Amino acid sequence: MTPGTQKIYPTEMHPLEIGILRIIVVLFVVFSLLPYGISWDYSGKSELTMEGSLTTKLEWGSLFLISGMLLYRHLDTAWKYLRALNPFLMMVLVWCIASSLWSPISGVTFKRAIQLYGIVVIGISLQLSPKPLHLMIDSLVYTLMAMLMLSFVMALAFPGIGIDYELNGAWRGALSQKNELGQVAAMSILFWQVKACLEQVSYRTLLLAILFSFFMLVMSKSSTSMIITLSTSGIFHLLRKRHLNSDYPLVRIFLSLLCMALLAVYVFYMFESRMPTWAEISSPIASIFGKGSDLTGRTDIWELVWLEINKHWLLGLGYGAFWLGPDSLSQFVIDALHWIPLQSHNGYLDILNEQGIIGLALTILTLVSQAYYLTRLAQHDKIQAAFWTAMLVVIVVTNFTESSLFRGFGFLNVFFIFALIAVTSANQRNQEQLRLQR
Repeated sequence: MTPGTQKIYPTEMHPLEIGILRIIVVLFVVFSLLPYGISWDYSGKSELTMEGSLTTKLEWGSLFLISGMLLYRHLDTAWKYLRALNPFLMMVLVWCIASSLWSPISGVTFKRAIQLYGIVVIGISLQLSPKPLHLMIDSLVYTLMAMLMLSFVMALAFPGIGIDYELNGAWRGALSQKNELGQVAAMSILFWQVKACLEQVSYRTLLLAILFSFFMLVMSKSSTSMIITLSTSGIFHLLRKRHLNSDYPLVRIFLSLLCMALLAVYVFYMFESRMPTWAEISSPIASIFGKGSDLTGRTDIWELVWLEINKHWLLGLGYGAFWLGPDSLSQFVIDALHWIPLQSHNGYLDILNEQGIIGLALTILTLVSQAYYLTRLAQHDKIQAAFWTAMLVVIVVTNFTESSLFRGFGFLNVFFIFALIAVTSANQRNQEQLRLQR
């Protein structure tokens, strides 16, 4: 690994401060993965959905406060990282809080937008570490393994909580749903591989950890997470190799995949004289994982959400103002489906609904900018660039089936905001080092 991104700002941190950063990572995982407000109420009728909980406010509020104090102690370095942030991320943050001006429940929108600012504060504080990537990966792998072990015990000892019998006995363990357990297992598999590339790891430990994580992934029956495991591991190992060393590796890979997709569409058109339908595109892939082309009924929700989007497609309803459970603005969806969804299972559709076409455009520009920053990072630190590229793929893919991007305190949302900050901060350190060498 090229040492460039890890030693550019020799931030003088007391060992106690580094220990605090590790605790922040551990607590972020626990708070973002355990059920909302530490309540295993799976009925969807909990008032916590609308009002929030004192527990959640104390949990995340304490992380915001501690992180803010660390930033204050290292204000000069923190300011450099803040100025280097992805500009489109900043625009998204501004747009979310501005939407409280027209939101029908402006107080909820404002509070949920402020939560995003707090997550950014935590993300910048983690970059104060002399080796931020090492600190995060080392803390994450053991915390995620602990969550998987807890979920294993709960599935066996308390099946009424740990197993969702309405979804063919899929395991959810100590988490809110099977897809979250699948995400944790998928991330654990990737993180262990990254850890093995950053430092010496016992072969036996690595093998046992990955096998146990894969077992939990299978028991969760999460199709999306299975795809994530295959794609992210492949991308990480592909991009970290030196034979792909060039200025634009991501561009070449993207163009290659695009050409393959266009070729497939062209062949279909030559035989059928028409463009393929969504069912024809998705059903072969879905069948591999035992799913229908309607993505397990998600399209029923999408049709209802589009009715709401048509009312305010430009500005959106207001950030975080729609999916708030019974007696909220999503009540008509509940009435039509006869169950209580808390998202549309398409994050881009939820962004369009709550933030309008402007918010969706800013979100897409944030993702595109992240890809650009990753190409710059790859010139100095291939392992770190490969890892964050895999995380970019995770968020882009999962957000099509699970609303995770810029959505509250969910694990993927929080960690992806950390990723946005980590990449721009690493590039800032690289620029500073180049100036010092001249």
